[in-house]
Amino acid sequence: MSSTISRSGAPPIDVVVPVYNKLAFILDAVGSVANAVDAHPGARLFIVDNGSTDGSYELLLEHFGSRAHISRLMSGTIAAVRNAGAKQGHAPIISFIDCDCLIPRDYFARLETVLSETHAEATGCLVLLPPNPTWVEAVWNRMHDDGVSQNETWINSANFAVRRMIFEQVGGFNERLETGEDAELCQRIRGAGGRLVEDARLGVAHLDNAKTVSAFYRKERWRGLGMFGTFRVGSLDKPIVMTIAHLLALVAAVVVLGWGKGPLWIRCAISAVLAFAAPVITVAYRRRSSVRSFSRIRAVLLYQLYYLGRINALAIIASRTLRTKRATMQPHDNRVDSDH
Repeated sequence: MSSTISRSGAPPIDVVVPVYNKLAFILDAVGSVANAVDAHPGARLFIVDNGSTDGSYELLLEHFGSRAHISRLMSGTIAAVRNAGAKQGHAPIISFIDCDCLIPRDYFARLETVLSETHAEATGCLVLLPPNPTWVEAVWNRMHDDGVSQNETWINSANFAVRRMIFEQVGGFNERLETGEDAELCQRIRGAGGRLVEDARLGVAHLDNAKTVSAFYRKERWRGLGMFGTFRVGSLDKPIVMTIAHLLALVAAVVVLGWGKGPLWIRCAISAVLAFAAPVITVAYRRRSSVRSFSRIRAVLLYQLYYLGRINALAIIASRTLRTKRATMQPHDNRVDSDH
């Protein structure tokens, strides 16, 4: 751990920044967090590198070694990295900020105000667009960010603050989850009686979004690997339900096109309706609940990629589960090798 500027008394905010191979964003994004910490006398900064191989860790030591506690893990989940940072402090408020987020200098003063006014156990805000976003970033953001402060069922961990008492009470982030750890933590906080409030005053710009359709697909496939983290028997998980519905619709579309009866153009039309039903329904729902305008055609394309990525993730999850099951069923050979 590096040295840090000493502060008197117990700081009310511990700021945790996880880092993994984000060299291009460290100076600007982590720099903005360090500046905000410097501007707030009660904040301390904890940076945890997750075994970066692109020089991120060395750059952190060079530029922030005297302004933050810098530690390192090797090959942990993002949940484990965040937990490791939280355990290093003892302040009553923990603020998790991702290393590719730009925050304003008065961010932590705003955070204290929001928690004081709302009495929420956790708060944050959907990350905002960076300067000069691509259409992929802009359309996805416009569909999901209505700029309204309100109670929420979950808050993304890129910009997430929580009271330490309830964070420790529910056991922190689930370190077994590869993704979806924020939604799962929020689910447990709500289960413990905690209130989550999204507040627009805590908006921060996210720099490392998916900027192309291929990058968007890959990111949603990765995010989908944690889709069952919040699944509970007896509760309705809309993304999972819609993903499975889309998979079944795609299978039906192939069957209709390849083995259905009737003119080819009718079969093609029916297959197209089936193939785009889930994305169109989802976009219609988003359009009704959003106060911001966006291109419906591009939105349908993105949700098609979203569901295809999730279906791919389902296949990966199934493959991993099958391999694990086969490994546990392998007979163990307890014979002693006669050559030793």
